[in-house]
Amino acid sequence: MKIRHKNKKHQMQSFDLNEELDYYGNPKTGKSRTGIRQWLMGITLAILACAALLLSPVFSIRDITVVGNSHFSQAEILEKAGISTGDNVFLVNKQKAKEALLADPYIKDVEIDRKLPKGLLITVTERVVQGYVPYMGSYLCIDEEGRVLDVAQSCTETLPVVYGLSFSNFTKGEILPVEDQEALRVMVLFNQLINKYQMLDMVVELDVSDPSDVYVRIRQVEVHLGSTNDSDQKVRILAQIIQTIPEEDRGTLDLSDLSKPIVFRYLT
Repeated sequence: MKIRHKNKKHQMQSFDLNEELDYYGNPKTGKSRTGIRQWLMGITLAILACAALLLSPVFSIRDITVVGNSHFSQAEILEKAGISTGDNVFLVNKQKAKEALLADPYIKDVEIDRKLPKGLLITVTERVVQGYVPYMGSYLCIDEEGRVLDVAQSCTETLPVVYGLSFSNFTKGEILPVEDQEALRVMVLFNQLINKYQMLDMVVELDVSDPSDVYVRIRQVEVHLGSTNDSDQKVRILAQIIQTIPEEDRGTLDLSDLSKPIVFRYLT
């Protein structure tokens, strides 16, 4: 005779132990949870207090100093940066303001520093026009690297007008995309040397049509510089000689070969 045993299935009911302990008033759990709530509340209140302090008028900008600017006024710099007095010194987006300023070709670099509690210092490094390149009846204003800073209808400053650069287009803020890169390199080199020896306001024309045979017209004197060999010495000698030639005198000066005697030939 077989006896069959019936297995009873025991069903386990799940429950939350923390809820059960709370229900029965476990003193340890109750105190622990109360402490955590108080700690969180304290942190929240501290954060809110700090936020209220940082956003209060105590940190409203009263003093803004801009240094290094000459092409732009302080008001123009602030307008470009989107910054004004009364702004909260902590809410000024320095990166956004810097990018807005650097978008202008004349501005090479920018640093923005907070001077707590109410100040801001903006340090600007500007690019400077070092010459002009004729273009379709107007003039491209270029810096010492050959970068186009602006377009002018006339030469507003006594700076070299550069001839001999061939190009079909340009972009403001970018280096002039000339067909002959050697001509651009030679132009940059001699322009920097002319600036080094403080003759920018004297040089009238710089011709780099042939990069291996450069000419400069300074005042009423046509100067043959030739190649870039001994370029620094050539421009230094030119700076010395030009001081001895009266402004009204017209003539030619050959500095292409410094091994030969330097003679100023008058033109009548």
